[in-house]
Amino acid sequence: MRKRSSKGGGAQRSIQVHLMVNEEEAAMIRAAAKKRNQTVSLTIIEAVKLLEGRLQVEEEEHDSPTVQALRDIEYQLRRIGRNVNQIAHNANREMNATIEDEASASYAVRQCRELIDHLEVIITQADRK
Repeated sequence: MRKRSSKGGGAQRSIQVHLMVNEEEAAMIRAAAKKRNQTVSLTIIEAVKLLEGRLQVEEEEHDSPTVQALRDIEYQLRRIGRNVNQIAHNANREMNATIEDEASASYAVRQCRELIDHLEVIITQADRK
């Protein structure tokens, strides 16, 4: 195996990677390389580096405190929704809601309002970034 040097004084490239593509994909890769005045190899390497950078940003956003806070709010809203559905089911089945049912529904609505207010704060802070 002969060694090939990389352009720009970087580390020598001595490993070959074989990539199977169809004619359309090969033409697309060659056109991209020509447009950038690069070799096909360098174009593919830079494309992978670019992709890796984007994936890292997506992973950071996926695990960000804002996203986690939104997940927590979503979970709480789902729990509240289930409780309200149970209250409605009981009220419809018996055709009369108890004072406890009304208090529970009122509490659930207050919780929803608080979570929505918290959500608005998170969104406002995220917009500032």
